Amino acid sequence: MKKIFSIVVILLLSAAFLSAQDINLNPAQPKKKNKVDGGLYLKGGISWLMSDSKSFLSSNKAKLTYGFGATMDWNFSQNFSLNITAGLTNLGGTTEFKYGLIDLKDIDDKLIPTSNDTLTHSYKYSTTYIDVPIGIKGCTNEIGYFTYFLKLGIDPMVRIKSKITPETKEVFIITKSTNLFNIGWFVGGGAEWTLAGNTKLLFEIGYLGTFFDFDKIDTWKGENKPEQRFDPRIKFNDISLKVGVIF
Repeated sequence: MKKIFSIVVILLLSAAFLSAQDINLNPAQPKKKNKVDGGLYLKGGISWLMSDSKSFLSSNKAKLTYGFGATMDWNFSQNFSLNITAGLTNLGGTTEFKYGLIDLKDIDDKLIPTSNDTLTHSYKYSTTYIDVPIGIKGCTNEIGYFTYFLKLGIDPMVRIKSKITPETKEVFIITKSTNLFNIGWFVGGGAEWTLAGNTKLLFEIGYLGTFFDFDKIDTWKGENKPEQRFDPRIKFNDISLKVGVIF
């Protein structure tokens, strides 16, 4: 993963250097937008888990998250565009199951110790997705080298890997126990700082919330009736800061 981040950073710096040759000699004069703008980004933030089954589990810790990818604006007017992003994002968090989990298996279908030990009722999730957020972006005209924007849209996601860590600190890959698809909604805002010509630095803060249960893991409904089992709905929430280069 460190190698991938290094490559993305090099690409961002290279894009900024190559695009900086087209200098706007009169920055006070509004520039006509290109039909399509694009760039690369890195992001980091925190995510946490939420559920509609709070009687049986609770979220108690957030997780640091990361991501990277490419973004494109199809400008259909001076102030509005269709924003499409494609990238990789990591989401997670820690949740505590009141009565433990049932038949939790790793990627090799081996059982993971769960509800028999009260120390293993708390689990940290880490799930990596390929996501393609699509949204509407509204922005101001350039004000002193800065353009400010807001955007809103949906975020289809495809899971590529999922891990779980009990309080024993052992890490298990449980990709088969998580759903392949999910979808979220997002809202965000930020600024683009014009460096030279069409080259801009991107700063964006955003919130993401998912609609659907991300795993296929069951829990008990109570201590005295272990035959009562159900699959609680667990969803991701994420706040992240995105930094990139538009060229």
